[in-house]
Amino acid sequence: MILVFGGTTEGKKVATLLQEKLMPFVYSTKTSISFKETQIASYRYGALTEKDLENYLIENNINIIINASHPFAEILHKTIAKVAENLQIPVIRFGRELLSKTINSSVFYVNNYTDALNLLSSEKIVLALTGVQSIKILKPWWLKNITYFRILNRPESLAIASESNFPKNQLILEFPSSDLDKEISIIKEKNIDIILTKETGNSGFLNTKIQAALKTDTQIIIIKQPKISKYFKMVFNENELISELSTLKNSKI
Repeated sequence: MILVFGGTTEGKKVATLLQEKLMPFVYSTKTSISFKETQIASYRYGALTEKDLENYLIENNINIIINASHPFAEILHKTIAKVAENLQIPVIRFGRELLSKTINSSVFYVNNYTDALNLLSSEKIVLALTGVQSIKILKPWWLKNITYFRILNRPESLAIASESNFPKNQLILEFPSSDLDKEISIIKEKNIDIILTKETGNSGFLNTKIQAALKTDTQIIIIKQPKISKYFKMVFNENELISELSTLKNSKI
């Protein structure tokens, strides 16, 4: 049985592929999503501690893990790496190929949120495209400075924003997209001085965000993608994934 950690564009690709290949799997996400279960696919949700994951892997006879979760789900990545290596269960990481670094005086790459905060200038209006989970992390900044967060318009995201008492009128309830004109219009409408985002690759429309910043002379700070465990086998597309699954299957014959 294969366990897929998804909730992303890559996760959907993996689920579709495994369905087509008639390879039984469990699709796992942190929060509940709409997922159609079939004879091939089952679904679970909820955060997993190391002990939870260990028990789940053993009880469900999981022999392969495909980690297609968000690149910034650092706790999950570390949990999977530690437990899988201890149990000697192979992990395939379906990742996002990173874009080449943009060299421009308005584009800054940093390692983490602390470094990003150190670059922010007071009295500047910030557009945070770092996800709803970063509202709490960036609270020391937005309590004193005007900040807009773009988050998904769904109950769980709104609840997280509400828990931190983030101003509702400074939430932009939209999906990210590749629509450059739309990104530019948000920057102009909100008088944005600085964009804060993550190094998400094309799946997160990073190039569109960078182009919007450059065309409006807006600074953009990009938090670099965290490094992945060396225990994971990296793949970046469906063909590479099938090849790796075949290799693992043949090695067990």
